[in-house]
Amino acid sequence: MSKFIKIIPDSELVKVPIRDNGEQMVRIKDYVPGIVFRAPKYIKESGKKFVEQASMARIGVAERLKIAQGLLPQGHKLFLRSAYRSLAAQQKTYQATFDKIRRNNPGWSLDKLKEEASKFVAPLDIVPPHSTGGAVDISIIGPDGRQLEMGTKMGQATDIAKTRTDSDEISATARKNRKLLIEIMSSAGFVNYPTEWWHWSYGDRYWAAELKKKYSIYDGL
Repeated sequence: MSKFIKIIPDSELVKVPIRDNGEQMVRIKDYVPGIVFRAPKYIKESGKKFVEQASMARIGVAERLKIAQGLLPQGHKLFLRSAYRSLAAQQKTYQATFDKIRRNNPGWSLDKLKEEASKFVAPLDIVPPHSTGGAVDISIIGPDGRQLEMGTKMGQATDIAKTRTDSDEISATARKNRKLLIEIMSSAGFVNYPTEWWHWSYGDRYWAAELKKKYSIYDGL
């Protein structure tokens, strides 16, 4: 899994041009009927509007998720935790993460705090992947209806050594399951953010930079 170690810095991402292709936002379940969507607690607490938004993405993303689901072994389903996130919601999440890191590291400089926070939540200046409708937090549910063992919970942004997609500090079963996730999502055209095994995107700046595209096709919404 060594190809997932590299992290593209924000300073490079902001240089990637954006040419939004105008794709509409759609409900993912309308395109991927078998997908299981369960919004996390923090989104549910924000209200129905945010839960509905979290179940939506650009049509190109929804179509690729359908491809990914079709590549799964029989009886398995994609598990969607969150997709679209408004810029306002993104800023709230980023600030909460920043504040937590600052409390735990009172001696760090502002630049160091920002650098660390951005490893877990994208700041607004790069146009956050989730706010373009191009990113999804995704896992896999097995035939028994339970999420496959992946080594950590989705969204558990506390230990990069384990949440990093290529981590060796997880069980052999978790590594095998992550390999399956990598295979189906990569085959469907998505790219992974290396410190979060669950985060995959298409059409955003990270996707463009990773695949050396001339520009991103999704802007913030």
